[in-house]
Order: sequence, then C-alpha cells, then structure tokens
Amino acid sequence: MKVIETNRLLLRPFTLEDAAALNRVNRNPDVMRYIGKVEEDAAATAAYLQKGPLADYQKHGFGRHACIHKASGELIGFCGLKYLPELDEVDVGYRLLPEYWGQGLAAEGGEAVMAFGKQELGLKRIIGIAMPDNAGSIHLLKKLGLVYEGRIDYLGVDCVKYAWQSAP
Repeated sequence: MKVIETNRLLLRPFTLEDAAALNRVNRNPDVMRYIGKVEEDAAATAAYLQKGPLADYQKHGFGRHACIHKASGELIGFCGLKYLPELDEVDVGYRLLPEYWGQGLAAEGGEAVMAFGKQELGLKRIIGIAMPDNAGSIHLLKKLGLVYEGRIDYLGVDCVKYAWQSAP
C-alpha cells in the first residue's frame, strides 16, 4: 500500500503497533460523536485494525491510511479510502484528534487520498457518507468536490451521501 506525503502529513499504512495511538482517537467522545461506538481499549482497536484497514489492504490493495502529523511525529487519526461492500462503493473517510481540527489537515489529507484514488487506483467514483447534522464533515466533503446525492440508510443509521464522479 502506498505512502502519501503532503506538506504537513504522512499518510501511511496502519500496522498493529498503531493500536494504542489509534485507540486514543477512537475513544475520544468528540471524535466519535457522529460515529457512535467508542473503542474501550487498544485490544478493541487492534481487532478493528485487523478486520478493517489491514484486511482491506490485502483484499482491495487500499484502505484507510494512518495520519501522521509530520511536525510532532504523532499518529493523529486516519484519512483514506475504503471499499464499502454494503453499498458497492468506495468511501473517503477521515478522523482526527480534536486538537488538530480547524487547521485544514483533514482537507489536506482528503485531497491527497482523493487524488490517489483517481490517479493511481483509477477510480471513477468516490462517495462520502455523514450524519445529516455533522456540518464539519459535510463541509469537507463539498470542499473535496463531492456533490449531494441524497439520504441513505447506512448500517441502520440515517445518513447523507455525497459523491464525486468522473466525467463520462
């Protein structure tokens, strides 16, 4: 899986050694406000990594990237693409620690992974899903060039769906 570098971020494949650092993100109630399930401990996060990103790398050749803040060297969340079998679509997603919000980092990472998906993976369509009241995430999806397509039920949750699609 490809390492992607931006001005301020290193986006690299996750490893199991990232479980404790990612758990700090996944147990933060502000981060998980629109996601729901808070992961209690690093063992739960390690299980998520095995079933999620690490399995996705093997099966699809891509998945969510660990988001490393270059200045601090800290794992601050994730940013990347994920194939959603329930929808047969590729989703752009991001999750950052609150102390890194409002600095344009999610947009910087999002733009990089969108370019990766379009140019290197040859994707013709990328979606983004958010809860309707998650204004920050919706703003970012629009900034990344995704357009509102409507509401969907995703895994039992009412969501809005945005999409980018290449010109025919």
